Amino acid sequence: MSGLRISVVIPAYNEETMIGACLESVLTQSRAADEVIVVDNNSTDRTAEILHGFRGRVIVLAEGRQGVQHARNRGLNAATGDVIVRIDADTRLPAGHLAAVEETFRDPSVDAATGPVRYYDVTLPRVAARGDAMIRGLWTVPNGRLDWVFGANMAIRRPIWHAVAASLCADERFHEDLDLGMHLRAGGYSVRYARTLVAGTSSRRVKGDFTGFRHYLLMTERGYAQHIGRVRRGSYARAVLTARFLLAMYPMMRWLHTSHHRRHELPMVAARKNPMSSVGDQGIGAGR
Repeated sequence: MSGLRISVVIPAYNEETMIGACLESVLTQSRAADEVIVVDNNSTDRTAEILHGFRGRVIVLAEGRQGVQHARNRGLNAATGDVIVRIDADTRLPAGHLAAVEETFRDPSVDAATGPVRYYDVTLPRVAARGDAMIRGLWTVPNGRLDWVFGANMAIRRPIWHAVAASLCADERFHEDLDLGMHLRAGGYSVRYARTLVAGTSSRRVKGDFTGFRHYLLMTERGYAQHIGRVRRGSYARAVLTARFLLAMYPMMRWLHTSHHRRHELPMVAARKNPMSSVGDQGIGAGR
């Protein structure tokens, strides 16, 4: 399959510190996007001003209903590409990312895909990347019809999105990207874990306190508990074990984040927990 049109969709809420670098990484791809859509979900900071600086290169849409699932839906429904790449406002794509997306979707059996991430704002980034890869590797065994996608780095064929969109949950108590993955699997669609689809992301989700991080992780457990029967056997147990492991690793992960910023004298960005939700923690924002 050749000649695929690729759309990139980015939900954003109060992302003045992140959205510029994200868009620069999208707009400097070796394989250009056919359209780039940013959905501003009621930002109150300088996000809109920064987006104005990208006029003519980026389509900016507004979504008045607060919540990442609403912003995501607005952007994906408006996209016209054959394949829709959905990333977060703190995602930074390597230059060959969209070329890798195109290559992945040349296989007609791939309905959706997700890939690994590299944390660009931590001390010992290779150690963090290996730990993340280990966990995601466990979540992909056996590889095949995955029951998850990662919102910071995923892509889906437009007809498949429209086939499942109406069935998705709007419950803010669990993560919208994992919900999409579970519904894709329940619908019989193929989600591939493509190791060539690498994307950079921020570790800011660990910057806040332990209670907030625990709340964020338990949203994964809650989502799988609510979808027993839609997911493959053992998925809920996998989610529980992963959450407990990450909670135990929280002090180390937080140190990796904060020490990087201190070493490089960088401003500490706000912690992000359950992005753009209208319930839950204070300081909720865009991207997972």
